[in-house]
Amino acid sequence: MNRPLVAVGGVIVNEENKVLLVKRSKPPNQGDWAIPGGKVEYGETIFDAVKREMKEETNLEVIPEELLAVVQIIKEGFHYIILDFVCKIKSGELKASSDALDVKFFSLDEIKRLPVSPTTLDMLEKYFSKKEKLPLYITEISK
Repeated sequence: MNRPLVAVGGVIVNEENKVLLVKRSKPPNQGDWAIPGGKVEYGETIFDAVKREMKEETNLEVIPEELLAVVQIIKEGFHYIILDFVCKIKSGELKASSDALDVKFFSLDEIKRLPVSPTTLDMLEKYFSKKEKLPLYITEISK
């Protein structure tokens, strides 16, 4: 029996209010821009998973600070439950690493014109509007 996979993501907003995104190298949403992140490995805490995934995709050491959103994605044969955290950069030089084709900061207006998942855009719009209490709950289901 297939079970949902637990994944994490790290949201970094810089001093210009731009969000760090990576261009995905693997499905789902291959080739699209997304919040850096990935699956939690067996025996790994969610905080350690965020730190590892951010390092793998962006070359940055981060500190997860706050749970931003619980995102459920059920599409393309995948079922993910993603815990996205607001992160602060601790150290490192930004560059696309093993699981990312590219990495860059974008304004919310720029993100609206990029190929991003509906859940990513929904989460970031809600986060910047500051109208909803955190964590946000976002779901995308397609058959």
